[in-house]
Amino acid sequence: MKKKSWLFFIPIFLPAFLVSCSPKKKEITLYNEDGKTALILKDENPKMVPPLPLFDKAIAKLEGKEIPDFDKEEEEFIKYEALRIGIDVPNKREVKKYLISYTTKNKKYFETSLNRSKYFVPMIKKIFSEYSLPEELAYLPIIESGFNPYATSSTGAAGIWQFVPSTGRRFGLKINKYIDERRDPYKSTVAAAKYLKYLYEYFHRWDLAIAAYNCGEGCIRDKISKKRKNFWSIKHKLPDQTREYVPRFFAVALIVRNPAKYGFNTQYKYYYVKRKILKRTAHLKQVSYKYSVDYNLLKFYNAHLLHEKAPKGIGINIPVGNQTVVIKKVKYQQKFIKYRVKKGDTLFSISKKFNVPIEHIKKVNKIDGNIISTGAILKIPKG
Repeated sequence: MKKKSWLFFIPIFLPAFLVSCSPKKKEITLYNEDGKTALILKDENPKMVPPLPLFDKAIAKLEGKEIPDFDKEEEEFIKYEALRIGIDVPNKREVKKYLISYTTKNKKYFETSLNRSKYFVPMIKKIFSEYSLPEELAYLPIIESGFNPYATSSTGAAGIWQFVPSTGRRFGLKINKYIDERRDPYKSTVAAAKYLKYLYEYFHRWDLAIAAYNCGEGCIRDKISKKRKNFWSIKHKLPDQTREYVPRFFAVALIVRNPAKYGFNTQYKYYYVKRKILKRTAHLKQVSYKYSVDYNLLKFYNAHLLHEKAPKGIGINIPVGNQTVVIKKVKYQQKFIKYRVKKGDTLFSISKKFNVPIEHIKKVNKIDGNIISTGAILKIPKG
């Protein structure tokens, strides 16, 4: 009997070996207040191109065909937005094409993006207000990333604002083997605000500033002239993606103003973010426990921590606002008053006397049960 070659077993064992060694897909699941799934993100760092194609089938089918006119309300809104932001009234056909695309072919993606926006928009609007930017710009991440902090484009742009490494570092974002602040919703929004403000001060027009955010100021600067000095006059000279950027912006603004009108089922219970700078290195699980925040939600807000560990001095985002998902942090004051336990005192009576929860008193004084001794000195959180 011939001795079988070990090569014979490769087809049998190799597939099993590859499966066992392949990294398992991870999911982040967030829930609405009714306990139903609100959002599932596949992987912690999924590599994805922003999902809205430049020329999808819904758009292609409209080329050369008659497109329905805007209704009176839409017409007035577009004129109002254009006037308020200082953009020439857009090519309505171009805007309508993307409005149709967002409400048909790309409706599911757009609805997910809208629901994801509630996690970030209050924070973005607050930061943009500090930089005197139009609040409508807060929804640009729908076009950029679908408000997915894990989004990574084929060109290496990352985070909800899709910064490439060079531009990210230019506006103060740290990128190393431990953190990538392009994925930090807070820090990247500050960087985006600085960049948009710089672009507006450079071009003195929001249509050109918005377009330049997509392709860079050099790209726009080289196309404008004395005769061609607004977006619509240079649109045909721009890269495909930038060419559609301003029409998309107006289509997004229309839907965001009244999602239900366009058939979107949105959950607009907004979240707010508190920024904390850690005094010592900590794993997100420790932070989750300390602040009583859902671990998956905390990871979602801190996608910049590449190993789920926050180095000392690095900022982290603590979500607040939805009590069914985020339990308000129990705050222990740094200052205390001393109280000597009297005869007849109980933890309940002391708690009521000083208006401090029993659990606060027990934790501060390391009391395991409910018994306290007369004459004992207790530290009571002040405030």
